[in-house]
Amino acid sequence: MDRLADHEAFLRAIFAAPADDTPRLVYADFLDEAGDPDRAEFVRAQCELDRLAAGDDADRRAALEGRAAVLLERLGAEPGREYRRGFGVKSELVVAPTQLADPDAFRALVVARHPEWFGETVLRVEPDRALFPEEVPTLFALPVTQQVTEWNLGGQVEEIPAGPLTADGGTFGLIDLRERPVINTAGVEVLAQCRGARRVRTLVLTHNRLDNDAARALAHSPYLINLTRLDLYDGNRFRGRVWQELIARFGEAVVG
Repeated sequence: MDRLADHEAFLRAIFAAPADDTPRLVYADFLDEAGDPDRAEFVRAQCELDRLAAGDDADRRAALEGRAAVLLERLGAEPGREYRRGFGVKSELVVAPTQLADPDAFRALVVARHPEWFGETVLRVEPDRALFPEEVPTLFALPVTQQVTEWNLGGQVEEIPAGPLTADGGTFGLIDLRERPVINTAGVEVLAQCRGARRVRTLVLTHNRLDNDAARALAHSPYLINLTRLDLYDGNRFRGRVWQELIARFGEAVVG
């Protein structure tokens, strides 16, 4: 197992048992061996802080808090970000398609800057461009997405000012809407055939300009067997009876 995979295995164990300090302290020992003593000490200090009851050993608490602050600065932590027991608290798991061009670089970024993502069950793909179909299996295969059950692959809708200002000079008289898709029909067809789609419980595909072929791929997928919500009505281009196919497969309460 390579060193990056070792980190990922420890992080999976940590967030599989979030209330248990033992995996965190074992990881701290690994960090020492891996040449990252500051991060190791930070994990240990915050775990001890968490164990101290309010009012207990005020001097020890103050010493630990001061040392943790010094270590955070050394580690280049984001200002104002909250940490508990060695890891950032609640951070949205976001992937940009361009990051999938080098999956190992993205894995390394997650381990170094966002290890708490191993505890997140919601993923959002940021539309810097649409996913290439061959990147969809890569997204499902990332170690950090293995626990994700809610997949937000919805495109974004931006308001673009158009036309002259109104008479009072306050706002533009016209607004254009521009959609920025995250995935195209070919990508949805690949998604529908990914074994990892078994993990998906919520799938958002709005505002991607998808057509009937995408809807049929979803309806005939052998792996989308655990869906409780499929959100794709807005911003797509379905015609004819394809909507009935989706309802027949997933149920009216799921499809929207």
